[in-house]
Amino acid sequence: MPVDPIKADIKPTYTAPTEPASEPVTLRPATAADAPALALVGAATFLEAYTWMLPAADLIDFCANQHSIAAYAAYLAKPTTRITLAVTGQDVPVGYAMLVAPELPNFDVLPTDTELKRIYLFSRFRSAKTEVIGHPGVRTSQALLSATIEEARALGSKRLLLGTNDNNDRAKAFYNRNGFTIAGTRTFTVGSQVCSDLIFAKEL
Repeated sequence: MPVDPIKADIKPTYTAPTEPASEPVTLRPATAADAPALALVGAATFLEAYTWMLPAADLIDFCANQHSIAAYAAYLAKPTTRITLAVTGQDVPVGYAMLVAPELPNFDVLPTDTELKRIYLFSRFRSAKTEVIGHPGVRTSQALLSATIEEARALGSKRLLLGTNDNNDRAKAFYNRNGFTIAGTRTFTVGSQVCSDLIFAKEL
């Protein structure tokens, strides 16, 4: 049977799946089995946040050392560590908040202090449209921070400390809204770069 030349030129069209406007997020405690997921999210969100600030070699070196599976496994093995993981879909990690015993050299740390070492979240999940299960009407970043504050209180901490880049106005405003005040400064190196942080504190 001869081929219709007009139909022969018609190619099937492909319609890419549409990305959902928002995906529900669930918060849960991280366990030792989550070290690979935390390493993945930690490195990816660090890259997303600091590509404007650091050269590639420093970014890669920092992530290879500070966001390795072994590094997170070591943190999770400590009784003073608490990590709240934000997941979506089939338990896919999209962010986390990590409490640790303070690691703030040259700062007057008290015995009842706890440090919010990291609070990372992919930017697309910061939208107000993102539903956080059990936290209606609250952005994921706020739900993560609120859960972390409650964890610090459950540990018996009286003060929560954290460091954030002194040029990060969005983060500073977020912490101010949540009752944190500036308590000091610190400098540290990432590869060849000297970075400066403000240390914030919140009485619990």
